[in-house]
Amino acid sequence: MPTLTIDQQRLTFEPGETILNVATRAGLSIPTLCHLKGIEPPTSCYVCVVKIKGRAALVPSCATLAEEGMIVESETEEVRTYRKRALELLLSEHAGDCEGPCRRICPADLDIPVMASQIVAGDLEGAHRTVRERLALPGVLGHICIAPCEKGCVRVAVDGTVTIRDLHKGVAEAAMRSGCETHPSIAPSSGKRVTIIGAGPAGLCSAYYLSLLGHACTIVDEREEPGGLLRYGCEPSLLPREILDHEISLIQSLGVQFEMKCSVRDPQTLDALLERSDALLFATGAWPLEHPWPFAIATSPKGITIDSKTFETNQKKVFACGNAVAATTRLAVRAVGQGRLAALSIHAFLTGQAHALASSVRTDSRLGKLEAEELRQLVSSDLASLPLELRKAGSFVLPLVESASRCLQCDCGKKEACALRTYSQEYEAERDHYRTGKRKQVKRKRYSSGLVHEPGKCINCGRCIGITASAHAQPGLAFNNRGFDVTVKAPFNSDMDTAMGSSLDKCIHACPVGALWKAKESRNGTNGTDETNGTYEAAAIDHTSHRSHKPHKSHSSFMLSRVCS
Repeated sequence: MPTLTIDQQRLTFEPGETILNVATRAGLSIPTLCHLKGIEPPTSCYVCVVKIKGRAALVPSCATLAEEGMIVESETEEVRTYRKRALELLLSEHAGDCEGPCRRICPADLDIPVMASQIVAGDLEGAHRTVRERLALPGVLGHICIAPCEKGCVRVAVDGTVTIRDLHKGVAEAAMRSGCETHPSIAPSSGKRVTIIGAGPAGLCSAYYLSLLGHACTIVDEREEPGGLLRYGCEPSLLPREILDHEISLIQSLGVQFEMKCSVRDPQTLDALLERSDALLFATGAWPLEHPWPFAIATSPKGITIDSKTFETNQKKVFACGNAVAATTRLAVRAVGQGRLAALSIHAFLTGQAHALASSVRTDSRLGKLEAEELRQLVSSDLASLPLELRKAGSFVLPLVESASRCLQCDCGKKEACALRTYSQEYEAERDHYRTGKRKQVKRKRYSSGLVHEPGKCINCGRCIGITASAHAQPGLAFNNRGFDVTVKAPFNSDMDTAMGSSLDKCIHACPVGALWKAKESRNGTNGTDETNGTYEAAAIDHTSHRSHKPHKSHSSFMLSRVCS
């Protein structure tokens, strides 16, 4: 059999195979947004480019046939730079957010749109799980959080913010009333021990998430009872003690140990705590000036000096977060968010895993009033009739559901399975690098089939067109216009879902971005794209039957050919 070399690996191939197919079969990962097995390669995204020795220009691996003796490189700096440019050109045309602005503003990173949709669906147990994935103290924060997330709510432009704080407060109260409080999944024991100094919100939350990750946690504090400023700095009229005590008891139920009235200023005590621990976290709040920091920890006038991404100090296995790092961090929700992030970093340290902070692709400004109004009309019509069982639920649940139904669901329906987002993070693409002028309008159309179409997110990859052509769907989908103005549309003014016919679900599954998604599936994170580098199996295709469907070059592709030539 003929052979070629890809990234110094000698591989065999069948005549007629592309470089991408050979690489994929060998387990080598080459990114692509437009290629789909069984569909004629449209070569519209240019993300799959590789370098062939002896050729000046890079080539798309999805459409370049393997040849005997060919030497291919897929991970050189030149190749990665080219892919980054391709992604940045696609982002320059992208309209829409990965995450709603409310979530981006929330210091604890609560997935507010998902929580709201679960409440509306009557899935309060699911909403409680969603809340606890980010808020270990949802009831406490429901009473004292200043709700910075509400300032970013898109609905402000129309008729006022969604009362987000009341939503997670209500979810926590409903779970407490029903006695059905659930935690996110709990990992098996790791055998690792973590000591957390400080029983305030940052320390409590760190212990909560570390326990869920399988690590044994002990919280040490000088005061008689846990809670820190939540107990000793908040009036009971503002934060009822029964709420605080209840949520602390839930953390304790995970096996977290509390050692109260234990001095953390004594160097010998601290040495002993460090000796018995695989990791130690300072979540103490502000440290008295008359007491020097232990372990020769590097400090600044604000507090302990840490790596901002990992929360590590200059001392091995010692971490810090919250007011121990910056005494000006007074928001409880910020302490909660930092506690979770510190827990994830400690977990990565204990398990030897890489630790990386997620990022989002987002628009350059909040939605305009007209865009928000269009979303409001969609949501209002979709949620006009609440389920009968919720209407019978009484005075507590119904207002909660009605309040949640005001959420515009302005995040992306495919945010957990968007290949553009994944590759943009991997290649550190900058969304504004090639952006000029005004962005596209955010538009969303929902069909009775459950299809949601967002044309502003379409990258004109051609997958859905190829799928409908192979299935002989009538009328199918096609490209409209050319160059900068090219779009995917249903001919003869047909509805998008009707045009796709029986290929609807295949097209949704194959869409690599959030242009096509199912409204019901996306809220639970089950809707997705092909995660195997374009190996989605389409129906058998007559390659001569749809050559007229090969896409025109999009704005991004055209610009890329100029930028990278």
